Amino acid sequence: MNKPSDLGPKPKLSIPELNWDLQFPVHKVDRLESGSKIYTLPSSNPQLCYFELVFENGRRAEIQPLTARMTAAQIQEGSKDLMQSEIVDFFDFHGCSYSLFADLDFTIFSVSCLQKHFEKLIEFSIHLLAYPSFPEDKLAQGKIFMKSQLSHQLTEPDYVSYREMTSHLYGPKSFYAYNSTSELIDGVTREQMVEYHQSNYTQEVLSVFYVGKTLDPDFWATKLSILPRQKKAKPAVSPMDYGNAIINHFPIPHCSQTSLKIGCGLFAKSDADYDSLYVINSLLGDYFGSRLMRNIREEQGLTYDIHSTLDVQLHGGCFYIGAEINAEEKVKTVELIKLELRKLRSEPVPPEELQMVKNYLNGHLLRLIDGPFQSVILLKILMMEFKSISAFDRLVDKIKNIDSDEILTLADKYLHEDKMSVITAGV
Repeated sequence: MNKPSDLGPKPKLSIPELNWDLQFPVHKVDRLESGSKIYTLPSSNPQLCYFELVFENGRRAEIQPLTARMTAAQIQEGSKDLMQSEIVDFFDFHGCSYSLFADLDFTIFSVSCLQKHFEKLIEFSIHLLAYPSFPEDKLAQGKIFMKSQLSHQLTEPDYVSYREMTSHLYGPKSFYAYNSTSELIDGVTREQMVEYHQSNYTQEVLSVFYVGKTLDPDFWATKLSILPRQKKAKPAVSPMDYGNAIINHFPIPHCSQTSLKIGCGLFAKSDADYDSLYVINSLLGDYFGSRLMRNIREEQGLTYDIHSTLDVQLHGGCFYIGAEINAEEKVKTVELIKLELRKLRSEPVPPEELQMVKNYLNGHLLRLIDGPFQSVILLKILMMEFKSISAFDRLVDKIKNIDSDEILTLADKYLHEDKMSVITAGV
């Protein structure tokens, strides 16, 4: 019987030719006179539909910190005609799932439902958004819940390391930078929420993303007409003042591990280098076959999970690497991560490795456009965050054509290991 060494060299795996002619699914766009935009994809199942009402507001539109988040939470607590229990009962009765939340740049109300209930649900949802009552007792309860949630989150190393890293990287002048505190939660008043709502839940900043039966623009114009129409100058956006590299630790009692973040300031999603950094980030640490996973996890066994992230928004962004480690392995882990960053900007990526990343990203994009319910989420990202459907074609082209020389140049420009801050929390 032949020994393994006698079997000769392993045959090279043949890599099938990939389909790079990826086309975003056909969709309909209606631009209403009010300024609202309606994006429609036909449903693959005539009985099901889905819609998202997306307002471009978020933190940039705040006067008092946390107003955007608190307003979104309190809209669900009652309207001029309905109590909170009646709102919940209505959605439950019609067998749908829904969520309403505010993030850094947007407020998003999403609903999954049966097509036969769609008209009732869109009318009901717009009513909630147009006529919240903001009851004082519910605001008081909401503050108690939010402070309790924050108290729990501050015991989680991953949460603490992330919030301290992003707060430092964005810098003191950025509206992205502030961290939630009990004092900020207590500082939000009903009057501030009313003002924020009236100024920022308007038709001019609304986009609707809908999967279902195609509807006439007049239908949408009529349904949305109860929302305010108030032209408002957008607040000026100050240039990002990213912090210098620091090393800091935030101890948390009763923890068994340490959460590690290594990162630096970056750019907004509109930057010309975003697509290239998207590929570079994937190569480094954004899928299971990435360099960080293979070295830090598989070969060294220093962590169960390690990943790198492009955390970029409409008006700024950052890059960071995150891992959960044993405290005594911190120095070694940081050294190995910096070694991977140094290799990324100084050694050409082997063709086989680059092709593997391209294959992975090609498959990932195919999943994102696999059916209308998947595609509408990507459509929302393209139109709200990149402002154009052509962003999809640009990304496909960059994944297909990026080479090792471009990777070396941009890694050296943006991901220099000596310019990275190191933040840890936990043990």
